[in-house]
Parts: sequence; structure tokens; C-alpha cells
Amino acid sequence: MGTSASAKGRIESILDVGSFMEMGENILARNTDFTQGGQREYSDGVITGYGTVDGRPIYIYSQDPQVLGGSLSEMHAEKILRLYEMALRTGAPMIGLLDSVGLRIREGADALNAYGKLYRAQTKAKGRIPQIAGVFSNCGGGSVFMSALCDFVFTEKQASLFVNPPAARSTDARRCDIIAELTDQPAGRRLSDGSGNEDEILKKIRQLIAYLPLTNEDLVPEEAPNDDLNRPAPALQGEAADPSFVVAEIADQGSVMELSRESCSEVMICFARFNGKTVGVVGNAGERYLTAEACETMADFVDFCSAFGIPVLTLTDTKGFSTDSCQEVQMPMAAAYLLSVWASAEVPRVNVITGRAFGNAYTVMNSKGLGADFVFAWNTAQIQVMPAEDAVRILYDKELSQAEDKQSFLAEKTADYEDKAGMSAFVSRGYVDKIIAPADTRKYVIGALEMLSDKRDY
Repeated sequence: MGTSASAKGRIESILDVGSFMEMGENILARNTDFTQGGQREYSDGVITGYGTVDGRPIYIYSQDPQVLGGSLSEMHAEKILRLYEMALRTGAPMIGLLDSVGLRIREGADALNAYGKLYRAQTKAKGRIPQIAGVFSNCGGGSVFMSALCDFVFTEKQASLFVNPPAARSTDARRCDIIAELTDQPAGRRLSDGSGNEDEILKKIRQLIAYLPLTNEDLVPEEAPNDDLNRPAPALQGEAADPSFVVAEIADQGSVMELSRESCSEVMICFARFNGKTVGVVGNAGERYLTAEACETMADFVDFCSAFGIPVLTLTDTKGFSTDSCQEVQMPMAAAYLLSVWASAEVPRVNVITGRAFGNAYTVMNSKGLGADFVFAWNTAQIQVMPAEDAVRILYDKELSQAEDKQSFLAEKTADYEDKAGMSAFVSRGYVDKIIAPADTRKYVIGALEMLSDKRDY
């Protein structure tokens, strides 16, 4: 029995027409005594090979659920391992299309050992070549870790990702209650960077490849500029704007590819082009509070951009850290993770403060102190240790209680605090390079990125 048309069709939907070269199509499982009637299954449940996307080389594999359920065995894994070896030697991204019932139980020890080899190969490839996964139907047991080790995961709406199948799970109500208090993020939700039907997922994977370098040693891909570098963005008026709207207005027209995180509405991440060049963009969204999930999401994305030399633009508008008590356990580690990623990132980094930047959340969002190269602020933005009136109530608590006209006293001291500790203080000390009109954001961002195009570590 050969491979199914659907598994190969997924590959051909991503690659350039006629470019796929299959490898190992006649591979057979080492252990065949369990197949019905001695039937020999060619390909061993996975199609592997290479091809091109827009003429650029890609290695790709697609698990075939119609052949032994796409279950992972020794030879199944060996085929994927050979791809990883070639991808690292020749310098090309790896795409995995996962659709598997999990480990092939009858191969037992060999199958478990194969999983270990794959995890090791994926870990060695981390930060060296881009790894992208598409998840279809089932992705259970050890296969779920294969998806989690990839840089980007696109999940079909009906896909099922799990470590333990439902029939094998137990429920500890006490422990579940504790977990519910610590996090609102069920296990496995962070694995998804996007969702949709099969055709949409395959299209997104092909689209993503165009934004990424082939390896961490290759230059970020460029396209011929198709937009005026100095084009104003009059639709940006300075009010609290959604970051998705902001980046759509200032990036090259039609160049934004947003990567949704359904479990984290407080952050927007996307790739976009500025003057034809790929840039990673992160921005505060939702209620504009930094949650642990938002910090981890940004850190993962910035870490990837840093590893592959992709410049990062931050759109900062945050009221501070989440005050939800459920966040307190997670927040220190999550925020520290984001801080460490920013502090170590040597790629070009530009920050545009579009709204509020309050307290230590300002520091965490790619501030000068953490090494941002350029920081711009809209002329409507606010940067403060805390809201001015709250600060005055703390600093002048005694005087305020004794003032005859409390409202006038409060207004006077609030204005004085904003003058001395607000935006002007950050500008006068060089923590903000320039205050700009929202409509001029595009030209300043592109100008900064062009100046940083030859940025070097020192």
C-alpha cells in the first residue's frame, strides 16, 4: 500500500508547483509482523522530501494518517531525522505537517527511542533554522512535543492536541482548583499560533516562509519597496489605537501577517515589511495590561527574531501589570523572561510609545534602559511612574488632607508632577529620542531601521 493523496497534497499546496522531490518513499517499517496479512506499508506513515517556496529551498514532511494512523515508529522517525540533518547542513527551514495517533505501540522501545532522537534534533536546530508545524486532526502523546518544539504552530480548528488521551485522564478536583487560581490558560493552548481550516493553514505556512531567513546566518529576505517611505498616516489621530490598526497604517501596504494567539488577547504579534524588509512587530492590545501570558508570548516572538536577525518594532501602550491576583504566581518569572530576552537581543530595536507607558511596564516594553536603539513617543502619549494624580495623593497625602481647597491643590500638584516627572523628564534625559505626530510614524520608523541596518554587536 502506498501513501495517500491527502498527505502529499498538503505538501504540494505549500511548495511551488512541481518542485517537490520525495525521499524514502520505499522505506518499510523494520517490524512488520503486526501488519494484517503480512501487508507491507511503504513510506511507513510519513512523506518526506524537499522543494521550494518562491524559489527558496524548504525541507518538509507530512504524516499520513491513512498509513498505520501516521503513527511514529523507528523508520518513520529516521526519515524525519534525515531531513533535519540535510536542513542543517544545507541551510533551509523545516516544515512538519503533523497528523498522527502518536507512538506505534507495537514497536515499543524502538519507537520511544525514536522520539528522543527527534526531540534532540529539533532542539539542536532551534535558533539555527526556522521550524514550522501545521497540526491536523490528531497530535497526541509524544507528537505534541514535536509541535511544541517548533517556532510557529498553525492548528486546524478541529485538531486535537493532547499529552494523555481523554480515556487515560484522571481528575484531581483539588489540584484543578489550584491550577485555576494560578492561571487561566489551559495546558496546550500556547501551542497554537494560528487556527483555521486546512486550506487556510497551508496558505499561512507558505506565506510565513516568505518573511523568514533560511537560517540564522542568512540575511532577512527583502522585497522591492512598493510604498512611499514618507507616506503619512492621517488615520492615526493619537487616541488609544489598536496595534493591529497602527501597524497596518505604517507598514508597507498589504505586507502585514498577523500571528494570532487565541489564549492571549493582551498582545499583538506580526511580521510586516518596512521599505521591503521583514520586521517583527509586538504591541499591547486588549485591556492594555501586561499579563504573564502576554510577557511569555512577546518573549517567545522576540527571542525568535533575535536568533534570526529580524529587527523588532514595539508599539507600547500599557497601563501597567495586571492586578489580577491569579497572575501573581506566574508574573515574576514571565516578566523576567521577557526582560532577559530584551536585554540580550542585539537586533535593531525601535519602540514607539503610542499611548500610556506606566510604571515598570514601561521598562519591560523595550525601553532605553533595556537597550532599545530608538524610542519615539506620540505627542499624545503619557509616560509616568504611575498616573499623576495617584502619585500626588501618595507624595502629598498630609498636605492634601489639610488643604482648604483640595481640588485646586490636587490639580496644581498633578500638573507640577506631570511637568517634572512625565514625558518631559523622559525626553530631557534621553530616554525618549523624539516626540512625533502619529501621522509621521512611518517615516520615523523606516528612518531608524535604515540607520540600524548595519548594526553590529560590540
